Amino acid sequence: MKPLWSYMQHLNQQFRSKIILSFFIVISLTAFIMGYSYYRIMSNELEASTLQGLEKLTEQTIDTLNLHFKTIGNTGYSYFSDTSLQKFLDAEEPDFEIQQYYRNKLASQKIQNPLISFIAITDLKGEQISSYYYYNDGVRKLLDKEQEGLYEKALFLDGVPLWHVSYTTISTTVVPVKTISYIQLLKRITMNAQHPIGYIKIDIDPRVLEKIFLAMQNDDGSSSYIIDKTGTIVYSRNEGEIGASIAGTPLFDSYKSARASNQYVDFRFQDRDDRTNIGFYHNLGFADYVVIGSVPLDRILQKVDTFRNTLIVIAAISFLIAMLLGSLIAAGVTRPLKELNKKMKLVEMGDFQAFIQVKGNDELSTIQHSFNKMTSEISTLISKVYETELLKKEAEIKALQSQINPHFLYNTLSTIDSISSIHGDERISYICMALGKMLRYNLNGGSIATIKEEMDHLNQYLSIYKIRFPEKFHFEIMTDDQIESLILPKFLIQPLVENAIIHGLEQKVGYKFVRVTLMSLDEHSLQIIIEDNGVGMEPAMIELFHRKLSDPHDIMTRQISSSRTMIGMANVFKRIQMYYGSDPQVTIDSKPGAGTRIYFVLPKQTAGGGSVESVNRG
Repeated sequence: MKPLWSYMQHLNQQFRSKIILSFFIVISLTAFIMGYSYYRIMSNELEASTLQGLEKLTEQTIDTLNLHFKTIGNTGYSYFSDTSLQKFLDAEEPDFEIQQYYRNKLASQKIQNPLISFIAITDLKGEQISSYYYYNDGVRKLLDKEQEGLYEKALFLDGVPLWHVSYTTISTTVVPVKTISYIQLLKRITMNAQHPIGYIKIDIDPRVLEKIFLAMQNDDGSSSYIIDKTGTIVYSRNEGEIGASIAGTPLFDSYKSARASNQYVDFRFQDRDDRTNIGFYHNLGFADYVVIGSVPLDRILQKVDTFRNTLIVIAAISFLIAMLLGSLIAAGVTRPLKELNKKMKLVEMGDFQAFIQVKGNDELSTIQHSFNKMTSEISTLISKVYETELLKKEAEIKALQSQINPHFLYNTLSTIDSISSIHGDERISYICMALGKMLRYNLNGGSIATIKEEMDHLNQYLSIYKIRFPEKFHFEIMTDDQIESLILPKFLIQPLVENAIIHGLEQKVGYKFVRVTLMSLDEHSLQIIIEDNGVGMEPAMIELFHRKLSDPHDIMTRQISSSRTMIGMANVFKRIQMYYGSDPQVTIDSKPGAGTRIYFVLPKQTAGGGSVESVNRG
């Protein structure tokens, strides 16, 4: 016995070791494949997302710069086309008041427009009107020296706007800084000729440009510039670089290659330190300027590397935990439990036909047998309850509509109609025809009808009653032609009208009147009103009905028919609940001796069975 027991124990340990080893292999292989795949996917997505953000940021910068340049250009053009300014600058002797007016206007323009740091108008004599005056001699001499060259450039372009790097100051400080300026020759334009009279210079506030480029250039080796077509830097956050040239640099050479292939973002190049960089550029809409820049590739991959290192740490920790838990798992329990879990999820999703093939005779097999028995009993119970409810609902609807044998009555009325025609009594003939149409309406089958059919049936019923009391009884049926094609349950309104006649009008002495109104309440609802001038109802009776109506189970099950006054309303509202699946909105207004008004609301439905709202959406 001992060798056999030792052999069995060895097999058990060997099987357990195989399961644990298989578990380790599967977990390790799955973790490696998933981790590596996830790493590659996330790396590509992070890189693509960064490049996409860089492209979007560049486009936003270009849009902002174009908008600012356009604003400055529009300001300059407003002075170029100012005829009063032309006359003032062309005059031999300047008018002091006009000069003061334009000086105030320039100062006001500078204050109101945060894009402008300095604006000046210079005539041919060198006299200048500006937004403020430089009292510092050094700044004054620098600007005066620059003024001569700017005028020559403006004169050469003959009125075409010029964007040029020039000196300006921020507010009233005396430290000159470089910025981009708008220069345009001013002309006196008449019917016969035009000639130069001066030029205007508008400096863009360099703080505006610095704010725009702040988001594009960080302290991680990235750079961005505005350059002209020759590669000369027009603007940089580092003022010392303005005026320098990047022509011949790896960035500019790669830019020319990318421009030839219309590749605006993600052209790659090696810088002089042999680092890979991502280059980008975009054309400005003014002065052939280009926004160009680069970002070190390792900056973009920094997030990827961080993610990779984090993933490795998580994978190592997860593997160690899996090894610890795997040694505690007993062999032979995972597969039956997984099968049971899978089938239970199917049951949660509503599939009660789920069945487990039971193998073995252990405790897990007992659970599987119990599961199969449970799903079978639930499925059978649901089928029985569902069929029972359908049969009950169908039987209740048929019981409410089929109270007499209409075939026999219809044939009998046809015989009476023939006899009355022989004796010439048209009233009997009319009654028979009307009653015959009412019975035919019932014989047509189905539980629904259009509003027009229901109103025709009600008209036949009231016409018969009017023959009985030709002078004392009157009725009105008011409907909207636009709703006649909508449907509702058959015999929905006639029982309420019959209830009003029997319990309200027949006990009244004198003039008797009933009105039925069917109108649209709104886009999705109908309102139905039955009014009479009968004997009315006691408040206690109205309160009793409302109390019963507020409890759907009360109307569906209790013997409301014991009160003859309520039988018509109970019949109608019971069918409304069954047909529409919701409680009716009912209001009853009545006073003893003053008549009764019943008001309720139904959803609009089309002949296809859908609501008007769903049809409109379709």
